[in-house]
Amino acid sequence: MSERAPRSARHTLALTSQFVAGRAFATHKALLSRTTLRRWVQAALLADAELTLRFVDAEEGQSLNRGYRGKDYATNVLTFAYAQHESDPLTGDIVLCCPVVEREANAQGIALEAHYAHLIVHGVLHAQGYDHEQDDEAREMEDLETEILTGLGYGDPYAAEKSPQSRKSPAPAKARRA
Repeated sequence: MSERAPRSARHTLALTSQFVAGRAFATHKALLSRTTLRRWVQAALLADAELTLRFVDAEEGQSLNRGYRGKDYATNVLTFAYAQHESDPLTGDIVLCCPVVEREANAQGIALEAHYAHLIVHGVLHAQGYDHEQDDEAREMEDLETEILTGLGYGDPYAAEKSPQSRKSPAPAKARRA
């Protein structure tokens, strides 16, 4: 995915959020206001879109990951893009697993809000066809994520990987990328 519309343009966004993770993650729900979610999604949009953000618990996250990706564990973010052709409108669901996001933020020593911002931007880019299966695709996607997140006032989510110390002992690819 190399052609992209300028992100400075404001795209039409129909955004639905579903917080089904239960009372256990009430602090997450309070952190993720509609205005905040809309700002993060809008920053990553390259076209008009109709998206749903769904915040789930570990059980639903694991069930979805097992059912759609064949991986029997809860992952941080899953993106379901529904457009069949490039001319179709951008529609999709982005599912975020609250306990996984919290665990990763704590392990990485970053603010929960910053990690959610990163994963939502990451999911929105996936919905638009970006991927990180190949090294060149990963670089392009990571560069775009960094540009968007720094524009939103957050740090580079890949800064630790880019530091000289981390180059000496790189993390496995699955641990590196959201």
